[in-house]
Order: sequence, then C-alpha cells, then structure tokens
Amino acid sequence: MSNRLVVAALAVALAGSAFAAPPESHLLPPDQHSSEKARGLARRYADALRELNTGIYHCLPWLVVPNNSIGFFKPKHLANDARYLSLRVYVEQDASPQFTALEFEGRASAMYSRYVGEMLRRMTRDASILADADVDGFTVIIGWLKRTTQGGQPVHETIAVFADRATAADFLGGRAKIADFAGRTVVLGYDGQQALGPVRLKAWEDNFVSNFQVANYQPAPGVTCH
Repeated sequence: MSNRLVVAALAVALAGSAFAAPPESHLLPPDQHSSEKARGLARRYADALRELNTGIYHCLPWLVVPNNSIGFFKPKHLANDARYLSLRVYVEQDASPQFTALEFEGRASAMYSRYVGEMLRRMTRDASILADADVDGFTVIIGWLKRTTQGGQPVHETIAVFADRATAADFLGGRAKIADFAGRTVVLGYDGQQALGPVRLKAWEDNFVSNFQVANYQPAPGVTCH
C-alpha cells in the first residue's frame, strides 16, 4: 500500500470527519488563470471543481492530484483562447510484471481505458459544464511510475488526452464507444520530461475504477462515493 493510502486509512480511523476536506491547493485559483474567459469559468464552476476534487480524494485514494491540477487551461497545441476543463492525476499502484512488460503504447492504452472515460464522467457531473459554449473541451492527464529492470532512476510516464466538447459529448451521450472516442482524441505521450509526441492508442471498456476497493479503507464519515 502506498504512503498516501496508509495515511488516508489512519486518518479515517483516528480522526474521522476532521479529514473530510481535501486540499484546496489541488485547484488552480480563479485569479491565477491566464485569461478573463478562464477566470470566469473557474468562478462559475467553483463548486463543481471542488466536488470533483473531493470525490477523487476520498473515493479514489490511489489517485494523487498535484497542486494546481484542476482548472480551465489552454492546450498548447490549440490557437486562440481555447479553454479545456483539465485534470491531472498520478496513479499510485504496485508494480505488475505484465504491465511493465508492455511497450509504452500498451501501458498507455491500459491507463487510457481504465481512467480517461471515468475521469471525464466525473468532470461533467455538473451537466452545465458540457453544455457551456465557453468550455471548448476537456483534458485528462494520467501519470504513472515507469518501472525499470536495470535499476535506473524511476521516472513517470504520462499521457495527456484532449477531447473537444463535441467529441466528449458524443462519448458521454453514448453515441461513441470508448474505442471510437480514443480515435478522435489527441493523445500526447511523455517519458519523464521527454516528449514522445502524438501517440495512437487502443482503448476498451474497463470497469476497474467502479469495482476496485482498497483493503481496510473507508471514506470519511459523511462522504458518499458514487
């Protein structure tokens, strides 16, 4: 079990509802967004972003949200002031020989299948976000520890997934399956700090997030996970 999961379990056991609030630092404050459009979106959906942060923190404790990782960011590859609701998470998981043996595209496809659709659903639980013309799309950034067999310094592998609003709406509305959705999104890969450029991934239905439970872990009192 990771250090964070151990801390989370102890927090629930020892302090109960005192640990009910996740760090606000996970969210980029509205006044730190770089355009008035983005600042307006951050203020408009402040409650929804807090709910997203809270749900991940309590109900998916093996996912780590770094500081300033939820907000309305402009994808670098897009022109004008395109604003995507963005979420970055790191996956804390035990090493799997089968996962480690895959090529990067295989590991990235597995992470895409497991987390991207689920995170997108959570990001749009406030349906008005998906309907808002000022929200140009959605970004999901997933990082995980790359295991090396040579004993080298561990680094994180990362995929950054960009879906415009129409593409996201088709997937969330059931008009596109996850495999089709993956083909319509822009996916950029990273090996540590090294940019791998656009990557083409396969994707499939994966219900891991809805079924997995951390042993001996319970959300804080008053928190309902769904």
